[in-house]
Amino acid sequence: MGGYGTYLGFRIRFSNDVEEKAKAKDLHPKLLGGMFFFFALGATGGITSLLTSDKPILESPHAVTGFIGLTLLTIQTILPTLFEGNSGLRNVHGILGSGIMTLFLVHAFLGLQLGLSY
Repeated sequence: MGGYGTYLGFRIRFSNDVEEKAKAKDLHPKLLGGMFFFFALGATGGITSLLTSDKPILESPHAVTGFIGLTLLTIQTILPTLFEGNSGLRNVHGILGSGIMTLFLVHAFLGLQLGLSY
Protein backbone atom coordinates (compact mmCIF):
# COMPACT_ATOMS: atom_id res chain seq x y z
CA MET A 1 0.00 0.00 0.00
CA GLY A 2 2.69 2.43 1.01
CA GLY A 3 4.93 1.75 -1.95
CA TYR A 4 2.15 2.23 -4.48
CA GLY A 5 0.87 5.27 -2.57
CA THR A 6 4.34 6.79 -2.74
CA TYR A 7 4.48 6.05 -6.46
CA LEU A 8 1.12 7.81 -6.91
CA GLY A 9 2.42 10.82 -5.00
CA PHE A 10 5.33 11.13 -7.40
CA ARG A 11 2.97 10.70 -10.37
CA ILE A 12 0.92 13.63 -9.05
CA ARG A 13 4.06 15.69 -8.87
CA PHE A 14 5.83 14.74 -12.09
CA SER A 15 3.29 13.38 -14.59
CA ASN A 16 2.34 15.46 -17.63
CA ASP A 17 -0.82 13.40 -18.25
CA VAL A 18 -3.82 15.27 -16.81
CA GLU A 19 -5.97 12.13 -16.54
CA GLU A 20 -3.24 10.18 -14.76
CA LYS A 21 -2.73 13.07 -12.31
CA ALA A 22 -6.46 13.22 -11.56
CA LYS A 23 -6.64 9.48 -10.84
CA ALA A 24 -3.52 9.63 -8.68
CA LYS A 25 -4.85 12.66 -6.76
CA ASP A 26 -8.02 10.72 -6.03
CA LEU A 27 -6.35 7.44 -4.98
CA HIS A 28 -3.20 8.73 -3.20
CA PRO A 29 -4.85 10.02 0.01
CA LYS A 30 -7.29 7.10 0.19
CA LEU A 31 -4.59 4.48 -0.17
CA LEU A 32 -2.20 6.08 2.30
CA GLY A 33 -5.05 6.78 4.73
CA GLY A 34 -5.80 3.05 4.62
CA MET A 35 -2.12 2.29 5.18
CA PHE A 36 -2.11 4.54 8.25
CA PHE A 37 -5.22 2.76 9.58
CA PHE A 38 -3.68 -0.71 9.15
CA PHE A 39 -0.34 0.39 10.63
CA ALA A 40 -2.16 1.86 13.64
CA LEU A 41 -4.05 -1.44 14.04
CA GLY A 42 -0.73 -3.28 13.88
CA ALA A 43 0.72 -1.05 16.59
CA THR A 44 -2.32 -1.63 18.78
CA GLY A 45 -2.04 -5.38 18.27
CA GLY A 46 1.69 -5.38 18.94
CA ILE A 47 1.34 -3.42 22.17
CA THR A 48 -1.55 -5.64 23.27
CA SER A 49 0.55 -8.73 22.55
CA LEU A 50 3.43 -7.38 24.62
CA LEU A 51 1.15 -6.43 27.50
CA THR A 52 -0.56 -9.83 27.61
CA SER A 53 2.79 -11.63 27.63
CA ASP A 54 4.20 -9.39 30.40
CA LYS A 55 6.98 -8.04 28.18
CA PRO A 56 8.20 -4.44 28.24
CA ILE A 57 6.62 -2.19 25.64
CA LEU A 58 8.31 0.38 23.42
CA GLU A 59 11.83 -0.84 24.19
CA SER A 60 12.72 -2.70 21.01
CA PRO A 61 14.02 -0.90 17.91
CA HIS A 62 10.97 -2.28 16.08
CA ALA A 63 8.62 -0.54 18.51
CA VAL A 64 10.60 2.70 18.40
CA THR A 65 10.65 2.85 14.59
CA GLY A 66 6.92 2.07 14.52
CA PHE A 67 6.14 4.85 16.99
CA ILE A 68 8.31 7.35 15.12
CA GLY A 69 6.79 6.28 11.80
CA LEU A 70 3.21 6.69 13.00
CA THR A 71 4.06 10.09 14.49
CA LEU A 72 5.60 11.23 11.20
CA LEU A 73 2.62 9.86 9.26
CA THR A 74 0.34 11.95 11.46
CA ILE A 75 2.35 15.06 10.60
CA GLN A 76 2.33 13.98 6.97
CA THR A 77 -1.48 13.89 6.90
CA ILE A 78 -1.67 17.49 8.14
CA LEU A 79 0.71 18.92 5.51
CA PRO A 80 -1.64 18.71 2.47
CA THR A 81 -4.14 21.02 4.18
CA LEU A 82 -1.36 23.60 4.59
CA PHE A 83 0.30 23.57 1.17
CA GLU A 84 -2.42 25.11 -0.96
CA GLY A 85 -0.28 27.33 -3.15
CA ASN A 86 2.88 26.65 -1.14
CA SER A 87 5.30 24.58 -3.20
CA GLY A 88 7.84 24.51 -0.36
CA LEU A 89 5.49 22.49 1.84
CA ARG A 90 4.67 20.27 -1.12
CA ASN A 91 8.40 19.50 -1.36
CA VAL A 92 8.55 18.80 2.39
CA HIS A 93 5.55 16.47 1.98
CA GLY A 94 7.31 14.50 -0.76
CA ILE A 95 10.66 14.29 1.01
CA LEU A 96 9.09 13.41 4.36
CA GLY A 97 6.90 10.76 2.72
CA SER A 98 9.91 9.14 1.05
CA GLY A 99 11.78 9.20 4.35
CA ILE A 100 8.83 7.63 6.16
CA MET A 101 8.63 4.82 3.62
CA THR A 102 12.36 4.17 4.08
CA LEU A 103 11.84 4.14 7.85
CA PHE A 104 9.05 1.59 7.46
CA LEU A 105 11.32 -0.65 5.36
CA VAL A 106 13.80 -0.59 8.26
CA HIS A 107 10.84 -1.21 10.60
CA ALA A 108 9.81 -4.29 8.60
CA PHE A 109 13.36 -5.65 8.71
CA LEU A 110 13.53 -5.09 12.48
CA GLY A 111 10.15 -6.80 12.90
CA LEU A 112 11.33 -9.80 10.91
CA GLN A 113 14.50 -9.94 12.98
CA LEU A 114 12.46 -9.68 16.20
CA GLY A 115 10.05 -12.39 15.07
CA LEU A 116 12.85 -14.78 14.16
CA SER A 117 14.49 -14.26 17.56
CA TYR A 118 11.68 -16.06 19.43
